Amino acid sequence: MEREASLLAQVDTGQLRQGDLVFRMGYGLESRAVVAADRDAMYSHVGLLVRDEGGWRVLHAVPGESEDTGGEEVLKKDSLPLYLRYDRACAVCVLRYDTSEDALAEVCRQGLRLYAERVPFDHSYDMADSSRLYCTEFVTNVFRTIGVDLPEGRSHHFPLLDHPIVYPLDISSNSRLEEVFTLSKKK
Repeated sequence: MEREASLLAQVDTGQLRQGDLVFRMGYGLESRAVVAADRDAMYSHVGLLVRDEGGWRVLHAVPGESEDTGGEEVLKKDSLPLYLRYDRACAVCVLRYDTSEDALAEVCRQGLRLYAERVPFDHSYDMADSSRLYCTEFVTNVFRTIGVDLPEGRSHHFPLLDHPIVYPLDISSNSRLEEVFTLSKKK
């Protein structure tokens, strides 16, 4: 069935590198909320690409995808096929920060450390509290460990919150991010 065709079939994994940022547009309530709040949004979610003995994985913080974590909403390390599964992604963009491989390896180490700590999802979307993380907060924090401000100071006020949040567009607009590729489902 064409609806079930994953974006993964279009991905040239030979282009991928550790530390790449994997943006996706999803179908869920959270994706719709991001798009409603940020009309310029092309992507509603972001994760960090790492490679292990099982292949390419995406570290990310997401609510509602807790079937493989015993119902806990904690940082996830999903296979690339799962992250891009037909019911989770209708578009994907991979961006690479222009820095050394050593710096990106450190970003990945920090991401894996947080994953191992089972940091919970941040339903308050509060960048001031790093004990819980949402997707853009996660990637912002791991890049901050190498002195990089991914959103370059950009943030927004989301309706119903009394503090600023960082949207995926705030990160994808970073002047030092280079596009590796962009894909969307064929209609």
